[in-house]
Amino acid sequence: MYDLLKNLSQNSAFYTFANSIEAFSPFLLAIILTRQLTPEEYGVWVLFIALVTFLRPLVSLTIQDALRMHFFEMGDAERARFAWSSLCLTTACTATFVAVTLVLAKPLSSALSLPAEWLVTIPVAAYLYAMFYFLLAFNQFAHKRGSFLGLHVIQTAASLAFIAFLVFNDWGWHGVVIGKIGGLALGCAVGAVWLVNGLPFGKILRQRPHIVRLAKFGLLYLPTGMGLVAIPLTDRLIVTHVLGLAENGLYGVAALFGFAVFVVINGILHAWMPWLFRSLVDWRGLRRKIITVSLIFLALLPLGGIIAYVIAVPVAPIIIGNQFDGAFHMIPWAIAGTVSMGYFFHNQAYLLFKKAILPMSLSSFSCIVLNAVFSYYGAIEYGVIGVLAATIGAFLIAALISAAFVIQHYRPGAAGAPASE
Repeated sequence: MYDLLKNLSQNSAFYTFANSIEAFSPFLLAIILTRQLTPEEYGVWVLFIALVTFLRPLVSLTIQDALRMHFFEMGDAERARFAWSSLCLTTACTATFVAVTLVLAKPLSSALSLPAEWLVTIPVAAYLYAMFYFLLAFNQFAHKRGSFLGLHVIQTAASLAFIAFLVFNDWGWHGVVIGKIGGLALGCAVGAVWLVNGLPFGKILRQRPHIVRLAKFGLLYLPTGMGLVAIPLTDRLIVTHVLGLAENGLYGVAALFGFAVFVVINGILHAWMPWLFRSLVDWRGLRRKIITVSLIFLALLPLGGIIAYVIAVPVAPIIIGNQFDGAFHMIPWAIAGTVSMGYFFHNQAYLLFKKAILPMSLSSFSCIVLNAVFSYYGAIEYGVIGVLAATIGAFLIAALISAAFVIQHYRPGAAGAPASE
């Protein structure tokens, strides 16, 4: 058990470090943006990136999760065809959203409080994000740690350089958008070259892609994929329309610290999930180890949240400009929301192995709906704090719902359950 925990800890540290390269960029950006932009301008950027994050699973239909489900079942030729099919599907979906955005630019601009002429950049950025995260998922499960780390370094460094140059030359939030798209495009280009060199694409490109099959999976799985992105967007839209863009800027600053905790949690998940999927095949022999590791992970979540808050107290005033100091008291609520999200994602991993798409989607859909209702009334009654508290409650309730599904699928005698001792 010691060797197992040591190996998982080392892998978790690596993936946390790799993910933190990209995740650290919002803090570096905050040092610049909270001094160069007004709260309203920063609120526009926060809303933009939330819309991009929301649209990403819609343009990709969360195909990277299908890759994780079936990666170890496929050979190199099948993985190449899967990647080619994913590219075709994502491109077709993105083209559709671009067309819709162009046709409905004016009403969308009014509803989202964003300039109509800049709306088309949202599906473009979502497309690049989808491609980038697909490449990361492939390298994660292929154990290509150098490529995984390299993609993060290239994309983050390029984005920061482009954004800093444009913002300091008075491009405002427009420069942040352009710089981020440029960095993502460079990261995707490099990752695509590495992928092509590592898989036999020669004959695959002449074959018909499996678009219909992947689309069927994606549409059924979509509520699960939307869970992580729909909730932040819902919160930001509610804050913007109920409280204003300036309050949305404050919400975005507080959310940075919650996102930092998410990076650590995500790093642990990146190390744990491949091991979990391989171990669940031998549930009979490894059940005790699997349960022990899960209990350790669940126990570390609140401890990590407390440590993160202790670090945030002296760090926040250094990073954030004085005009955003109204966000400081929101930080512990944002961190608590991320911790509650960790419980939910832990349970979803067990369902993902079982390919229990419907239970995963029902759990995620419940979380989205509960958060929307709680956040709306929370914003009216308690402001931004009410929205953050709503997210905590929604994720904890969804975690209980998904836990019930896990118990149902793994109990002795359940259909497809691993054999018990």
